[in-house]
Amino acid sequence: MSLGIRVLNRALDVVTSFGDDAGDSFRDLCARAPENSLRRGITPYDHTMFNTPQLERLVVELENVPEAEKTPVVVRVIEEAHGAIRRSGYLYFVGD
Repeated sequence: MSLGIRVLNRALDVVTSFGDDAGDSFRDLCARAPENSLRRGITPYDHTMFNTPQLERLVVELENVPEAEKTPVVVRVIEEAHGAIRRSGYLYFVGD
């Protein structure tokens, strides 16, 4: 069950969207996150939306992930989060 990921602008319009990879590497990375981690709240069973302050924290968490775990989709989430922060936008994770 792959996650959908949408980048929203300040007006909540979808700027771009993409999904997790075939191996669900981003979903699995979130599931393995420490309990106090922001990414632990991203679930394949619900929708999760992060605002600018939350995205700043998420970026720090993801940038500190070991390089071996930074799959192309993880790198894209980091890049899109930076873009959303610049636009005062959001990342919206779409679960089942």
